[in-house]
Amino acid sequence: MKTKTSLLLLVILILITTFSSAADKYVSTDFGFAASFPANVVRTQTASDVASFVASAPGGGAWVAQVKVTKNVVMPQKVTKEFMEAKLAEVLKSGFMTQTGASSYTTFHGYPALLATATFIINNRDTNFVSYSAVIDMKLIFVKSENLVNGQNRVYWVSGWAIQGQDRSGIQSFLDSFELR
Repeated sequence: MKTKTSLLLLVILILITTFSSAADKYVSTDFGFAASFPANVVRTQTASDVASFVASAPGGGAWVAQVKVTKNVVMPQKVTKEFMEAKLAEVLKSGFMTQTGASSYTTFHGYPALLATATFIINNRDTNFVSYSAVIDMKLIFVKSENLVNGQNRVYWVSGWAIQGQDRSGIQSFLDSFELR
């Protein structure tokens, strides 16, 4: 009897752990994604078709996690490497970033995706106007809608960045936690 009770308690503990970790994901039903951000998410609507979701890691904000979603993106019939590179160039230019290394191409939930790393300079009031180089790891996911009535073509820019030399250990797990819903 004691063994059955212990086994039951173990199963309950595993279920609670599983549900609590799944519940820790931030879910955006409006933009169709979920991700395990390191802290509370701040959502801003930067344009009618663009929303940004940002959270800094606790303990001094060693790194920052961000998902930026652009809806109603005009996409070609087939999303090519050239099209993905052009969108990456737009992202880099808008963020005053310089790509470091080559892009790699993959699929994500069956959609074309591009992985890249870049750097940019932080120089604002939060840094007392001292310039710091930041490294950003990113993935761009190109979701082409199959349903022209209800669907919207979207580009998801999922990224994590930290000032060069700072702890970046949580960035990859954040990027890996991103999922489309």
